[in-house]
Amino acid sequence: MNEKKVKLFSTDYVLVIISAMGTSFVNYFFFSSMSLFAEKLAGTVTFAGFMSLAYSAAALVARPVTGIISDRRGRVKIIIFGAALSAVACVMYSFTVSLVLLMMIRVLNGIGMSMNATSASAAVPDIVPKERLAEGVGIFGLYATAAQALGPFIALSIVGDGEFRSYNRLFYVSALFCVVSLISGCFIKYERGKKSGLPSGEETVSSSETAESRSPALIRDPASVQTPTLVQENDLPEGKVVLGFDVRVFGPALVMLFYYLGLSSVMSYLTLYGKTRGFQVESLGLFFLVAAAGILLSRLLLSRIVDKRGGDVVIIPGMILLAVTLIIIPLMPSLPLLLCLAVPYGICSGAVGPSLNAIMFKRCSPKRRGTVSAAYFAAVDVGITIGAPIMGWIADNISFNWVYWMSSAVVALTVLAFIFFVSDRKYNRRAEIKAST
Repeated sequence: MNEKKVKLFSTDYVLVIISAMGTSFVNYFFFSSMSLFAEKLAGTVTFAGFMSLAYSAAALVARPVTGIISDRRGRVKIIIFGAALSAVACVMYSFTVSLVLLMMIRVLNGIGMSMNATSASAAVPDIVPKERLAEGVGIFGLYATAAQALGPFIALSIVGDGEFRSYNRLFYVSALFCVVSLISGCFIKYERGKKSGLPSGEETVSSSETAESRSPALIRDPASVQTPTLVQENDLPEGKVVLGFDVRVFGPALVMLFYYLGLSSVMSYLTLYGKTRGFQVESLGLFFLVAAAGILLSRLLLSRIVDKRGGDVVIIPGMILLAVTLIIIPLMPSLPLLLCLAVPYGICSGAVGPSLNAIMFKRCSPKRRGTVSAAYFAAVDVGITIGAPIMGWIADNISFNWVYWMSSAVVALTVLAFIFFVSDRKYNRRAEIKAST
């Protein structure tokens, strides 16, 4: 069959990626450097963990509200407002004179980041052709690849001497990135002309999207509409809602929660761990730069596999590889050997998160995309919120080695939970039983 591939890269899709990328850079600037800043102010790793808790808790509270509003009123205004709020927070960091004020600004920053990221993620399945949903979500996630690779490297290069004036430079650079996100959001057009209150989804396609990505393919190749794919199974009725979330997202969201609890040991404390081992802080940014190769490879190649074969074949091996990588991190005696682990770490980061996000979208109604996106990021927030202070306490009272070994154990248990309760195989079997009854 000569089936023409539906266009993925529309103007709105690219603008959403750019808008999400700017604030994501800031996110990774602070993930790698804020623990050093907090330790400089407070003199303890534990406080650095509570800094992460304040940020993630604020983002968590904002997620469901953002998801519900974006489903009812649209995504773009929230994308813009979140970027603006983040820019204000970044400027305010430079005026920090106390730990209490720093915590308050982190809360404001967390709210802004969650609004921008949640709404941008929910906008992606509105824009991309549904035949290429997992691929579109995976490629969209490449903005985080660039941020994760370059963000820590840039941040640690700026604050390398550890002086407060260097942190102030970082805060103003961060504000500039947020302004880029804000400007990009202002040019996103797909929601213009819609009546407020209408849900986003296939029912409300913009004229530009119709011209660029969907209708031509559907008109020229009607047979493609009849092709049964995993993405087309997403035309589901609205499910039961609990705490603002569709109940069908809770299983994958719990997996994401514990997965990021394990990842928090790398995201929040790798720089402090390397510092205790005598590695140069500036050089530790190379870990995230090298990890980008694995992330890029997995997101470009593995998302297509999820569209064709489901998430199990990517998520299960990815989490197993991460558990092994976390065990080995404390055993690396030198920076070059530690950098060797960056590639498998990157592959896991690039494979598991977007794959879980895609299956969450597939299992829920298009009308619930805002709350699905909120659930995904809320799970990330809770994982980091729980993990960061716990791992900080372990680092202060036991050792950094046990930070990574405990994280590995958490991820290993998460693999088992996914296999037995959340996997596509289990989900499809339950659906078949329900259909037969």
